[in-house]
Amino acid sequence: MKPRVSVVLTTYNGASRGYLVEAIESVINQNYQNYELLIVDDGSTDHTRKQCRRFLDDPKVRYLHQENKGLAGARNTGIQASSGEFICFLDDDDVWKPDKLQRQIDFIEAKLSRIDTWGLIFTWLELIDSRGKVISFRGNRAEGRIYKKLVLENIIEAPSSVLVRRGVFEHTGLFDESLPSCEDWDMWLRISQKYLVFPVKEYLVQYREHQNTMSADFDRMLSSAMMVLDKVLRETPEEICPKLAYASLCINRSVVFFAAEEYQSFRKFFFRGVRLSWRAVTAVHLLLFVLSFTGVRTVRLVKITKRKLQKLLKPWSLRTAGLW
Repeated sequence: MKPRVSVVLTTYNGASRGYLVEAIESVINQNYQNYELLIVDDGSTDHTRKQCRRFLDDPKVRYLHQENKGLAGARNTGIQASSGEFICFLDDDDVWKPDKLQRQIDFIEAKLSRIDTWGLIFTWLELIDSRGKVISFRGNRAEGRIYKKLVLENIIEAPSSVLVRRGVFEHTGLFDESLPSCEDWDMWLRISQKYLVFPVKEYLVQYREHQNTMSADFDRMLSSAMMVLDKVLRETPEEICPKLAYASLCINRSVVFFAAEEYQSFRKFFFRGVRLSWRAVTAVHLLLFVLSFTGVRTVRLVKITKRKLQKLLKPWSLRTAGLW
């Protein structure tokens, strides 16, 4: 009997990073059990294979090792080896809540059983630090035809929150292995061009944010994002304002520097975006700009206050929760 859900968990030296077992266990401990788990080891050089071996007595779990191809290549290997009606992804440092799969299946059966044009659903996120402490929340209510919104901002954000109908990949193709990063944004854009997208408005995934490396790969990330945006504008030039699209990219990416407390770099990319189009600036961006002049101590105090408010208002989901 084929599983209904295929979970593709990608890892590269996940054992050394210290979160892999927790990620695997968060799948095995799901309330919903009609799944298969494919652990795709993308050429690890540490003891990842040994760490995964302890789970292979479970008939639901399969371990696939390959030469290093990058994240897109690892996900593609998992998709091609899977057999489920639906495909989910999990990064090796993220964690699923125990009812993540059940709530997504319930949503499909309750809301989408009579809709054959949907392609992807995603959940809201809890951001956690390296120790697993919840530090913030992210959630977006956009649904349906979200393509234009997704061009201006990757509102889906974490691949670990996504569930995709298997047949979608037959029309969109697999992840683009030529992209150094941002391959997930590229895929969500391709899906949202052809299919409806819906959020499950619950915090069902814990997304691990490594504060000390947030800006380390900024140039590579920005270059990849530009490649994705260039492709979008070539394919749908009449739908998207180029200046607004590039302005949104610069301003949204600048927030990475704010989170890393690199305020001069934040203002540099903020101004780059503003020069292209003021329309990309939101009230939250303006608040961050003002705060960037107040010093680290003040910003940290504001962050602490924001997090306390978020916990109080969590049921109503602050839209600005994930910006910083």
